Amino acid sequence: MKYVRGVAQGCAENKKKEKETGMRKKWLGILLACVLVTGTLGGCGSQAESGTENGTVKEEAAKEEAAEGENDIIHLKYTTWSAGGEQTAVKQAIASFEAQNPNIKVETEFIDNANYTAKLNTLMAAGDAPNVAQLNGYLAPEYGAKGQLLDLKPYLEEQVDFDDILPEALFEYDDKIWGMTFGVECQLVFYNRELFRQAGVEEPSTDAGNPWTWEEYVAAARKLTTDINGKHPEEAGFDTNNIAVWGTKVFDAPVFNFTLLNSNGGAFIAAEGDKLLVDSAESKEVLKALQDLIYVDKVAPKPSVTSAMPSSQQMLMDGQLGMYIGGQFEIATFAEADYGDFGVAPLPVFKKPASMIWGEPLVVYDSKDEKVNAAAVKLVLALGNPAEVSDLFITGAQMPIYKSWYSDPEKLKVWTDNPWHNEKLMSYFDSLFKTETTSREAYYVKNYDPIMAIVQPRLDKIWDGQDVNDALDGIQEEVKPEMQGYYKLVNYYSDAQ
Repeated sequence: MKYVRGVAQGCAENKKKEKETGMRKKWLGILLACVLVTGTLGGCGSQAESGTENGTVKEEAAKEEAAEGENDIIHLKYTTWSAGGEQTAVKQAIASFEAQNPNIKVETEFIDNANYTAKLNTLMAAGDAPNVAQLNGYLAPEYGAKGQLLDLKPYLEEQVDFDDILPEALFEYDDKIWGMTFGVECQLVFYNRELFRQAGVEEPSTDAGNPWTWEEYVAAARKLTTDINGKHPEEAGFDTNNIAVWGTKVFDAPVFNFTLLNSNGGAFIAAEGDKLLVDSAESKEVLKALQDLIYVDKVAPKPSVTSAMPSSQQMLMDGQLGMYIGGQFEIATFAEADYGDFGVAPLPVFKKPASMIWGEPLVVYDSKDEKVNAAAVKLVLALGNPAEVSDLFITGAQMPIYKSWYSDPEKLKVWTDNPWHNEKLMSYFDSLFKTETTSREAYYVKNYDPIMAIVQPRLDKIWDGQDVNDALDGIQEEVKPEMQGYYKLVNYYSDAQ
């Protein structure tokens, strides 16, 4: 009774105090609250105080709850050079990943390919490296050896079946995995089927083991090339300054020409990383053939003209370009434009068929925070899994890295049951995995960037019309100081060694 009286007395005092301050409270509610207090001395007085700030308390509680929830969210930064249709697919894939992983938020930064490595190095130097980044494959072992990257092997051993992964998807050096692609890519010839029909050019085989010869490729380009008067290169009065349709383009990117060099027994750099092979007789023959497309066959524009042209994909869709060599990832641009009347074929052959399956790795920068690192690896694995983020694969931006996604009919249907994976493309895929493919030298030769920084200007001289021998004269001595060997010795699938 003494306790109840004490509580009642406190309640009466509170009520009196309310009247003095002009506050109006419902006495019945206060009385009931006072009577029901059973466990806390002075409880009635506490309730009266909290009641005056009830809204504020709730707001503060909500803020604290939100802050606690924010603390549970892991924020990742992802950088990539994806552009065009591929960029759209990446955005969709990231959105899908976040929807399935609400505790992970991904900030995606798209950086122009030409400035990508420089920008990434700047971020690293400033201590602001991304958690996950697309990286040129030849940098993976270099950055990994410096301790900047997370070794993915312990994580992958627990989560993936290594027997199901295509070997081209892993960047493994010294028993560590410094990178993993989210998709592989392949090289092929794209062509405008309507232009082929108009020019009477028979569509080439999709069999990677039975491609067009180089001579057949050039012959088709001649038939496709027309000036504004409808004349072809071999006809009198052909106007090279007013072309309506170009038969092809010179594919001056090393990643594509490397495969053509291999087809003839050549390469840019020896697998041992101790000398160049770009000036070998086999390589020069291919470089001369490429140069002839511009200056002899007159089926491809000069570089000075190409720089002012739309992209190859756009020219193909607009009927201004008959065919060109590119990567399957460009299908994403066709998909975005709702363009389906394209055909594909393997690269033309010099001495023997040569194809390449490759993919630049995703790497994880070691944040020293295990929760963040684990989330970053989760993002890498998700981007490579069509079951989680199908967007990249449906559009053709990437090809799966797991063998089962090509052999299992149900899995195959997930990413190929659409207009972009047409009959010709699927036929080419089927033959591609049944033929031997080359390894990309860029992934295994040390100091690749500085070496190619010397080689590329010489190649540019060739595309500008300089004699091949003159353009490459003295290059071995110039590049010798940059030769540092190899990370891993591989066979390029060529006679180049």
